[in-house]
Amino acid sequence: MTSPAGNRPGRGKAEERGFTLIELIVVLVILAAAMAVSYPSLTRGSAAVALRAAGRDVLNTFRHAREKAVTEQTSLRLAIDRERGELVLADSTGREAGRYTLPGEVTIERLALGDREIHDEGMVVRFLSNGSFEGAQVVLLSRTGSRLCIVSDPDRGGARIETGPMEAFP
Repeated sequence: MTSPAGNRPGRGKAEERGFTLIELIVVLVILAAAMAVSYPSLTRGSAAVALRAAGRDVLNTFRHAREKAVTEQTSLRLAIDRERGELVLADSTGREAGRYTLPGEVTIERLALGDREIHDEGMVVRFLSNGSFEGAQVVLLSRTGSRLCIVSDPDRGGARIETGPMEAFP
């Protein structure tokens, strides 16, 4: 026997549970709007993480080159290729001692050796066995336009990361 309220006996409309199609659509629209608003900030965050990680890796490559030159009492060269986004460490005979490739979302925007900007596709930084090395700057650019500058500073005897607008990098 069915009740006048529906197909199920003993159950009226007031007791039915569930969501209507309109309610589900409203919830989906709200979720889509929330995702649309938050997506740009999430992508900027991942680009910033990739840039910082690449900056640390380039900095560590500079530090490793200096340490290896002193430890092994040999001259080393760090070749930086702007087009490929690669840093290759090699000894004076050309034998490779290490390689680092930037992640795809980070590029090399600017190279400088000493006070001279390098407009070619790459440059070579020399590290000597006595711990001295050439001053250099590598400016990294993320896909969102953020920049990091890695500076090898022979006056201070090390390398560091600088952040800021492009005008801040001489």
